[in-house]
Amino acid sequence: MEPGIILGVVLAIMLVLSVPIAMSLGLATLAAILVMSTDFLIFLPQKFINGIDSFTLLAIPLFILAGTIMGKGGIARRIIDLAMVFVGRLRGGLGMVSIISTMFFSGVCGSASADTAAIGSVTIPAMKKRKYPAPFATAIIASAGGTSQLVPPSIDLIIIGIVANISIGGLFAAGFLPGLVNGVALMILVYFYARKLNLPLEPKIIFVEKIKIIWRSSLAILMVVIILGGILGGVFTPTEASSVAVVYGFIVSHFIYKELKLTDIPKVLLRTSELTGIVFLVLGMASVFSYILTFERIPHSIAESIKTYADNWIIFVLFVNIVFFLLGMIMDALPALIILMPILVPVGVSLGMDPIHIGILVQANVGISLISPPVGVCLYVACGLSKQPIEKVIKSLIPFYIVLVGTVLVISYVPEIALYIPRMLGYIN
Repeated sequence: MEPGIILGVVLAIMLVLSVPIAMSLGLATLAAILVMSTDFLIFLPQKFINGIDSFTLLAIPLFILAGTIMGKGGIARRIIDLAMVFVGRLRGGLGMVSIISTMFFSGVCGSASADTAAIGSVTIPAMKKRKYPAPFATAIIASAGGTSQLVPPSIDLIIIGIVANISIGGLFAAGFLPGLVNGVALMILVYFYARKLNLPLEPKIIFVEKIKIIWRSSLAILMVVIILGGILGGVFTPTEASSVAVVYGFIVSHFIYKELKLTDIPKVLLRTSELTGIVFLVLGMASVFSYILTFERIPHSIAESIKTYADNWIIFVLFVNIVFFLLGMIMDALPALIILMPILVPVGVSLGMDPIHIGILVQANVGISLISPPVGVCLYVACGLSKQPIEKVIKSLIPFYIVLVGTVLVISYVPEIALYIPRMLGYIN
């Protein structure tokens, strides 16, 4: 049997058996190598190390660490308080606060699971207390956590930039407006559902208290400005920005807010190590998997097939959306990005698309996969926080799926939404 067929069959079996994705990729690769030649076994550790041997990838554990520090140090809660000042009095205001806060928090940590956990741990109990149906509250947090990954500095955007050789700064700049489109669409949905459910309004905040909240939250917002302004302004690289985020987050959380204790540091580092280990294990295994694919010329064959049937960018974009929507239901987004982006970007460019736009529309699809069972990490985190079974939450998630699919199509077929800011900043000629 051909190695390529063995690769696909073993991977499919592993996924059906719910084997962790990193192990599935590794076992599929090993099976293919045993069919090809055992001489290839020497390449396994080499390709694994090469897959994670990148200075830029150092930004991933550092942004995860920054997010964990901020979650422990009270920065997340102050972002929530600030959002409450501006939209808290609207019908469904607390749900809108959850969405805005998640977007802001994503602007400093870049991790979907960290976003969802940090904001959801505060807002889900608050929404339940305000008579929000628990599945609805869970759906709000899950969908916000998934779609927030368009907001820089998203870890997925860093990976897309590395594997597809796209400017990470350009991807960060391109994520703003699509992230805003998603956020506003979700807030509108929450508003109308809140009216339908007749959810209570939040208590009015007096003017003096508003000023106090804005003042207390200013350091948290300044963190977003420093990090993203520094990256987009060319002051420092994404990796350097992640270091700044860690140092700034620690200083503010420990010395100013005084909520991060030195005794919390071991737990913070342990949590960061766990998340980083998962990400890098998948990255390494996906790199080995990709090596075998490339050796068998499978990416070339796939690219030629795509060009045959998708002879213009409109059909190509539809194809990309369908592929990532389906893959998001059966496998983690990370290996899909590593394996497919080097194939899809050259094809899209040959059809006249900008690589930055391709990266953003793919990430918009990844946002949906993050809330899609059986592997949607944001869905699992949100359900864990609310103690709700997934089958109950899925029903409440259906309107959110519909809205996000609609925004993905808008982002896909109106390229300027993604390309306007990168062009303005000089990332696109």
